[in-house]
This record gives sequence, structure tokens and C-alpha cells, in this order.
Amino acid sequence: MGGGKRCKKFLEFLQLTQVPNPPIRILGVSDLDENSPCMIYARKLGIHTTTDFRDIYRLKDLHLIIELAGSPQVADLIYQTKPPEVSLLDHKGAALLYSLVQMEMQRAKVERERQEYEQRQRKRIQVILNSLPYRVMVVNRDFTIDTVNQTFLEEMGVTEEEVIGKPCYEVRHSLDKPCNRYGKPCYLEEGFKIGEHKKFSSIYKEYVDENNEQRFEVSTIAPIFDEGGNVVQILEVSRDITDRIKLEKEVEKAKTFFQNVIESTVDGIVVVDTKGNVLIFNEGMERLTGYSTKEIMNKGHLSNFYDIETAKENMRKMRSDQYGPPGKLNPVTMTITTKDGEKIPVTLSASIITIDGKEVGSVGVFTDMREILQMRKELEQAHLQLVQSEKIASVGRMAAGVAHEINNPLSGILIYAELLKEAIKDNHQLTSDVQEIIDQTLRCKKIVAELLEFSRQSIGKTSAFTVEELVTKSLNLLINQASFQDIKVITEIESDIPEMIGDFGQLQQVLTNLFINAADAMQGKGTLTIRARFNKDENKFLIEVADTGPGIPEHLRDKIFDIFFTTKPVGKGTGLGLSISQNIMNLHGGNIRVECPPDGGTVFYIELPLESKTTVSEEPLFVGMSE
Repeated sequence: MGGGKRCKKFLEFLQLTQVPNPPIRILGVSDLDENSPCMIYARKLGIHTTTDFRDIYRLKDLHLIIELAGSPQVADLIYQTKPPEVSLLDHKGAALLYSLVQMEMQRAKVERERQEYEQRQRKRIQVILNSLPYRVMVVNRDFTIDTVNQTFLEEMGVTEEEVIGKPCYEVRHSLDKPCNRYGKPCYLEEGFKIGEHKKFSSIYKEYVDENNEQRFEVSTIAPIFDEGGNVVQILEVSRDITDRIKLEKEVEKAKTFFQNVIESTVDGIVVVDTKGNVLIFNEGMERLTGYSTKEIMNKGHLSNFYDIETAKENMRKMRSDQYGPPGKLNPVTMTITTKDGEKIPVTLSASIITIDGKEVGSVGVFTDMREILQMRKELEQAHLQLVQSEKIASVGRMAAGVAHEINNPLSGILIYAELLKEAIKDNHQLTSDVQEIIDQTLRCKKIVAELLEFSRQSIGKTSAFTVEELVTKSLNLLINQASFQDIKVITEIESDIPEMIGDFGQLQQVLTNLFINAADAMQGKGTLTIRARFNKDENKFLIEVADTGPGIPEHLRDKIFDIFFTTKPVGKGTGLGLSISQNIMNLHGGNIRVECPPDGGTVFYIELPLESKTTVSEEPLFVGMSE
């Protein structure tokens, strides 16, 4: 009651300090002057106004009348006429009420500003959380979800209404009870327990999703404390790493495959960086160099087995286009050094490794050429032997023809020379000359016989005999000759040697030829040693014939088995003995070779199988040959 300035000021205060659920709500204003300041302001605010204060009594929900006229008479009149359930507050009490309302309004304003600030902060935090590419979830102590970010909603395929306030085990795992009730670990529960001692922890999780697919996830659990230091919430930041794990597995699988390819390669493979530090050193290189991978990695540089100047030259070639495509090197021949210092011939193929157009290293493939070079050498030797065989065959055909043609005339010469010798036996001068004719004719017949023997390609009559018998009978043929008188003969024949099968006469010829050659080499003075044993592992007879002569010059050793080659003076040797011996050994399935020890002498090694070839062929070795 009373629409003066005090009334207006009171209304303005209430209007300026509006808060939700205000403690006072003005229902009406009464004043005798309807144009008083408060009446005008009240009508502007839409508040009921009247010039008769009694109209106020009829307003619904009226609980209190505030008298602001400042007149005790007006206050007394109101008191007498107001409804009994309505209270009256005079202008003195109104001043106190004004102060109380002002205090409450101020408190309400502070509270509203605090809530508005918190709301702004919450929205700001939510914006930050929504910008993260990881799932974020804040869980209360009762395991209900307080906050999630947009990534969580999108990856889980849910809305905020379906998540906020719901149990995390229901949203995350579709369970109706906490995870530990189903025997599953609850990392959030652990977070509440250890939160007082630990700020955060990272957890790696592997699980099967609703589509029965294996998933991988890494989560960081951090406690949220209240002002008293108590854990009130748990912050979980998680991200699905299934794609990364799958990619890592694929990379590891590819790496393993690549490593297996490198290790299973026979050739040596080396990968180095631009400074020559070894990054990959496979088993092929271990076999080639004798270094282990660990040794090379510790020493760390290719210069341990690869000449650095050669390496620089090969890099120069790779950078040009003259030795292969740019960045690559076609196979080149070079040598590498083993752990023991041996030089190994190899071929190298190499490539420069680039990433984003920048050189980061190179890879080299080393192929061991020792076996290939040996094969080439053997092929060349076989070719030379083939050429030599063709030469021998040509000479043999010619010699066989000559032998066939001159054999009968020589017989005639010998017969007539013997008749002439008989006819002039009393003339010693002429008899001596005729004897010379006979001797030279016999020598010619011997050469013809050796040519015929050389031309044979088959074993004659075979029989069983002991090695001791073969050696002894061969020696007995020569031991009484003058050239053997001053030669010491040593025989070392192992006992329990089985009998051999072959052409005794041919094998005896081989041994006698070697014995004669030894005597000639020692010039009738020295030691002749014959050793014989049987190799059970290879089923072979091994016979050695050694002399103490000067030996055979190295440049002549490859020629001594050639037909017509001899180191004896002219007229002393035909060059057929060793050729015939080699031919006989071949016919028996064996072989003969020669070595000269550094301290002098010559050793011939004979190898014969337990059972020699027994096939007899009457075909001559050379066309036109006849016995």
C-alpha cells in the first residue's frame, strides 16, 4: 500500500535482482493517486493497480500486505479491515524486509553467476573433449556415466541420452551387472582403489566384440579428486588400436617373409647405409666370409671384407648408366676377403636404396665363383683332353696303319739278315754289321708291337690273383738286370688284401713299365718303394711306386701320359710306355696319376676297383688296326 517513491524503488530492486523462484512476488499496488510514480511503474510491469486498497484483499494467493505510506493511521486502518489470514508489515518492518530481500537477492545473484560460470566451463570442456580423436568417458563412483565425448558416441553408435546416467558396464559391454560379477576384470574399479596412490595407469585390452571379431584397445585411467582429495570420478581415455595391431602383424609377417627370403638365399646379401655400416648380413655371407652376423654387426663396416676403394668405384658405376640401369650395377667380377684373409672370387650385383628420392643405402648380392671357376677349369681341361685325344687318335690311326704296313717287311728283313749272318759267320767284321741290322730291326718290331698294344681297347683274359703275386712277378722280370743291381727295393704290402680280378699280363706290363722308368730316373742307384693296400670304404686297391730320382719338372707333368712324349734321350724311349699304362688302367676301370714331393723323387699312384671290367671286345681302337 502506498505508491510513492519508496514503492517504486522497492519494485525496481525486485526487478533488477530477478532470480528463479524469487522469495517475494508482487500481486498488486494501491495508491490514492493513480498517477503516482509507483502506480505508473507497476502498470508498466503488468502488476495490478487500484486506488482502493480494499481491492487488494480480493487478490488470489495474497499472504502479506506491505504498508509504505508512512502513516500510522493508514497502517491502523489496513490492520482493521484486512482478511485475518493475511499478514501486515508496516513501513518500519518493510525497511527491514527490504534489507533481507536485498541480501537474499544478492546471494541468489552470486549463485546464478556461479552456475552460469560452471555451465560455460562445462561447455568449454565438452568442446575440448569432442575435439579429441579418442573415446573419453567420465564415470561416477556408482559406475554411472557422467560425461562422454563425441568420438565415444560415434564409435559406440549411441546418443547422449542413451549414455548419460547409465551404468558403464551396460553401455560398454551390454551387461546387466558390473563386470566383476561375471568374472571379468573391472579397470575402473581398480582405478577407484589405486587412485589415491597413483595419478594414472595405462591398460592394454583385448576382447571380442558383438560381431565376434577380435578387437584391441589401449586405455588410460586417471582419477578425479574432490576438494578433500577423495576420488569421486574416473576419467577413461581409450582408443581402438585394432587396425594398428593388424597392420603391425602384417608388417611383422612381411618382415619375417623378407628375412626368410634373405636367409634362405644361397648367395650372400649385404645391406649397408650411405656410410658403409652393415645393416643386414645373411647366412650366405656368413658361409662366404667366415664372419658371423654378430661379429660383422659389432665391427659394423663393410671394409672388413670388401675393399673400400672397390666399393667406391662400384658406387660410381651404380650412379652412371654405363654399367646397368641408373642406380643398379650389373654383375661384375671382384674379390672379397674372408675372416682368415683368403681372397674369394665373386660376382657382385648391386642397387642403390632410395626413400623419397634420397639415397639411404645400398644392397649387394655376392655370388661365390669358386665352384663355377673350378667347373670352367675342368671344362677347359676336358676340352684340352678331348683335343689331345683326337690328336692321339689321329696319330694312332696313322701309326696303326704304318705298323700294319711295315710289320711284314721287317719280318722279311730280319729273316734275310739272320740268313746273311749265317752265311758270313766266318767274317767277324761283316757279322758285326749284320748283327747291328738285326738289333735295329728288332727294335723296330718292338716299337710296332707297342703301337699294336697301345691300339688295343679291351681286356684280354682275366683271372684272380693277389697284389703280392702281381708285384713279385713284375719285380722278378727285372731284378736281375744290370740297371737294378744297385737299386734297393722296398715292398710294403698290407696283409688280408682280397684278390683282384683283371688281365694279369696287362697289369704286369704297367708295373714293369713304372719300375723301368724309376730305374732310368735314378740312373741305376737309389731306392724303389712299392706300397699296396686296400681301401674298404671305396672298395679300391691302392698301389704306390716311388723312386728317389730327381723328379719330373712341374711343366712336364701334364704331358707324361701323352702318346710319343718322353723325357729320355733320342733312341732310348718311344713315348708309348705311360700312354699304354694309362690305357690299360682305363680299361680296368682304374686310374693312374703322378706326384713329385718337394724333397725330390716321383710317386705314381694306381687305383683299381675290386672287380675290374671283364667285357672283351675284339674291335681295334684305331681304324685299320690289325694284330
